[in-house]
Amino acid sequence: MSVSSFTVDLDRIEEGIAVLLAPGGFQWHLPAENLPEGSREGQTFQVTLETDESETWARIKRIGELQERLEKR
Repeated sequence: MSVSSFTVDLDRIEEGIAVLLAPGGFQWHLPAENLPEGSREGQTFQVTLETDESETWARIKRIGELQERLEKR
């Protein structure tokens, strides 16, 4: 399992969409409902990304099965 962490700042929330400022000047837009309860503009968040090997393989298998079905058409 691989893990990476970094910080983002909550710039604003517009029409239910949170705009997070990430390192390198990138922006992430995600539904504000995904933020922790009580989040507000100006707060800094720690973001942790973690690989999920079992889910990755399950999706690869599912996609392979779909491709096989489509090729048989």
